[in-house]
Amino acid sequence: MAKLRELFGKRLDELLKKHKMKQCELAEKLGIDPQSISRMISGKHFPKEENLEKMILAFNIQPQELFTFSHSINDKELIADINRIVQNASSSKIRLIHKIIAAINE
Repeated sequence: MAKLRELFGKRLDELLKKHKMKQCELAEKLGIDPQSISRMISGKHFPKEENLEKMILAFNIQPQELFTFSHSINDKELIADINRIVQNASSSKIRLIHKIIAAINE
């Protein structure tokens, strides 16, 4: 699975596009260098706590929306995560997982 910084970077890019905001505009609202936003989007840096709070205000979103990553995960990563879950599951849980998957595919 991707690192938190990378997932956050993808989410930040999505929020900028959704809110039709440029990186420089967000940087101004946060009081930071525009290059810092670029580094966050690329997954090289993670924002400080005070900047997370400012992002929530700038986007006018709930805090959890800043960390909603599930839609950013591609199929290959999902399959790898499912395989990891199944490999670590007990026999009874494997049977339950199978029933759920079989029911979905009917």
